[in-house]
Amino acid sequence: MYSPFLIGKKIDLCPVGSDDMEILQKGYNDPDIRDAMFMYFPLTEGDTQEKITKMIQEEHAVNLMIIDKKNKTPIGHIALVRPDWVSRMMTFYIVLLDKTIWGKGLGTEATRLMVDYGFNMLNLNRIQLHVNAENESAKAVYKKIGFKHEGTLRQAMYKNNKYYDFWLMSILAEEFRA
Repeated sequence: MYSPFLIGKKIDLCPVGSDDMEILQKGYNDPDIRDAMFMYFPLTEGDTQEKITKMIQEEHAVNLMIIDKKNKTPIGHIALVRPDWVSRMMTFYIVLLDKTIWGKGLGTEATRLMVDYGFNMLNLNRIQLHVNAENESAKAVYKKIGFKHEGTLRQAMYKNNKYYDFWLMSILAEEFRA
């Protein structure tokens, strides 16, 4: 059901629901998306339903679907997870499940909306993420919003007979507001 929680110009962020099953299963099983996300196993209908149930029931995470305003269709999943309420920190996650919208700025808008929500509604002080060191387009989006490279997780992930480094990036509330 289309019920915007965070409203943007080209996209809205809506709560995850059972009607998101098709885009989640199709997207996470797409070879290009699966490869970019370092996912190794197929996502069955039962797996997808279980994933949605966990997202809905997870009270200490913010899981939202990215909805293209133009045609009211889901195009991705975005989340703030693993809260540390003492340090006021969460980990950011985004995946664009519709390859036809890659490179059109919708992921940037969704990221900015979620980071703003994290700092200005949840009172976070820090948001961090992990990104493949070779994913230049994702790193450019994060840098544009203000994320800083903090370190490299050497050979942190494996796929296709190769180990990949991952960057740890973060942004602080004071940096986002500046």
